[in-house]
Amino acid sequence: MAKYYEVVVFPGNSKKSKIRRLKIPRILVWLVALFLPSFFAFSGYIIYNYTSHEMKCDKIIKTAEVYKTQIEVLEKKVKQIQTQVAKVRELDEKLRVIANLKPAYQESENLWGVGGIPEDISSSSSEVVNTLSSEESERILQLHYDLFRLERTSKFEQKSLKELHDKLISRRDLLDSTPSIRPAYGFETSGFGYRISPFTGHKQFHEGLDIANRKGTPVIAPANGLVVFTGRKGGFGKLIIIDHGHGITTRYGHLGKILVKVGQRVKRGEKIAEIGNTGRSTGPHLHYEVRLNGVPVNPRRYILN
Repeated sequence: MAKYYEVVVFPGNSKKSKIRRLKIPRILVWLVALFLPSFFAFSGYIIYNYTSHEMKCDKIIKTAEVYKTQIEVLEKKVKQIQTQVAKVRELDEKLRVIANLKPAYQESENLWGVGGIPEDISSSSSEVVNTLSSEESERILQLHYDLFRLERTSKFEQKSLKELHDKLISRRDLLDSTPSIRPAYGFETSGFGYRISPFTGHKQFHEGLDIANRKGTPVIAPANGLVVFTGRKGGFGKLIIIDHGHGITTRYGHLGKILVKVGQRVKRGEKIAEIGNTGRSTGPHLHYEVRLNGVPVNPRRYILN
């Protein structure tokens, strides 16, 4: 058997060209015949993998964009819920003051010392985390942690509110006598605590809450009680004092008109006077005080509306 294949190459139209004979080793032909199918198969495999990889990359990019959008939506939602929870906690604290209960969140400080994110949250986030940037991964983990805290807060708040409900029902008389609504509407021009006196220019402790509004603005009783004083008293000008029982009294100063008498019982929401500018005052406003066993306390601790 011949070891070579002979290939004859005929010239074109040129007369100077000669017939050429090429000897190709038989084994080379067999190697090429064996190699070509493998080459094409390998090339097809590479092209297929490249195309698949491109499709996967596109899918990952699109998925990442969806995650980014979802992260932004969830972050906004979590912030809204956190704001609502903060309001519930504030209301919880006020109600506990009224019910004479200890602050629930001081007793629950250990509730938040849980040492990071639970294992089930970390593991459930791992697949998502691996497809996103480190910053986006941190945002997702933070969202999981915030949701975890909110879940625990809601469960704790349910327990706290049930305790409050039971306590308040058993102390309904105290609730009716607790000054829990605003005595007048207007602008709060001065709060409870130290301030610079508008008359002396020196630091002075302000024992109540100043609410400014036009003369004649209604002043209402913030709780049930007995009127124990009406008339003028020093810098307060025209003043009303109401005894609500349980050691709680309220004072209403700088009034323009007094509509109740000593010995009269009033109900929460009943109109008792009108805002004025009597006594030591720089303009029409109500000076409102809450006293517990004769000691001034911050009225805002009791106001729910």
